[in-house]
Amino acid sequence: MRDIISHNSIRGRVRPHVVFAHPLLTSASAKTVFGTESPWYGSPISDWKSNLVTYEWAAIVTKLLGLGDVRYRIGGMYLEFENVAAPGDPVSVPSLDRTRDVDYYDSLVDSGVRDYIRVPMTAHTIATVGDDYHDNVITFFARSQGLQGVHGKAFDAGSNSVIFGGSLVAFVDDTDATQDLILSSFYFEVEDQQPKLSTSQVGLEWELTLQ
Repeated sequence: MRDIISHNSIRGRVRPHVVFAHPLLTSASAKTVFGTESPWYGSPISDWKSNLVTYEWAAIVTKLLGLGDVRYRIGGMYLEFENVAAPGDPVSVPSLDRTRDVDYYDSLVDSGVRDYIRVPMTAHTIATVGDDYHDNVITFFARSQGLQGVHGKAFDAGSNSVIFGGSLVAFVDDTDATQDLILSSFYFEVEDQQPKLSTSQVGLEWELTLQ
C-alpha cells in the first residue's frame, strides 16, 4: 500500500503583530522575540488567519529533501501593500489560488498604488504538537522595513500604506527575486488589514504544521 501525501499534510496560519523599536533597548539589553535577541518588541493584534499552500511548495521540499540544498529554505516573506486614498480606506483583495507565484508580484510594477516589500526572516522556532510527532511545527516571524516597495512605490504612514496580504517565500538567491518560490500565501479580511504607522512596523507570525 502506498502512502499518499497531499497538500493537507502541510497546514499554515498567520496573525499580525504591531512591532515597536524600543528606544531603551540595545543589543546588550534586548528583549527576546521568538528566541532571538532583538531591540524590537510587539504582540499579536488579531486571531489566527488561514493561508493557502501553493503548488510551488513541492519544488521547495524536493530540493531540500532530495538535494539538501539550503538555498530552498524559507528565507523571508512578501508583505503586499496598497497606498489608499485616505486613512481607514479598505483594500479590495485580488483572487488567490494555488498557482500563486512570483509572476503575480512582478505584475504589481504596472499598478499605480500596489507593491510589496521583500523582507528577511526575523526569527523562527520549532516545536512539537501531537503525541505521534516530533519537531513538526515551525513558526516564522518577519516585520516590515524600509521606505519603499520592490517596484519603488512609497511605503510609509504619509502615503497611507496598508498591508493586506503576504507570502512565505524561499529566497533561492537573496539578490534576485525572480528566482523566489512561494510556499503559501494569504489575504487579510478588511477588518484585519494593517496600516503602516509612523510609530511602529507590521509583523507577521506564520505557523506551519506538518502532519
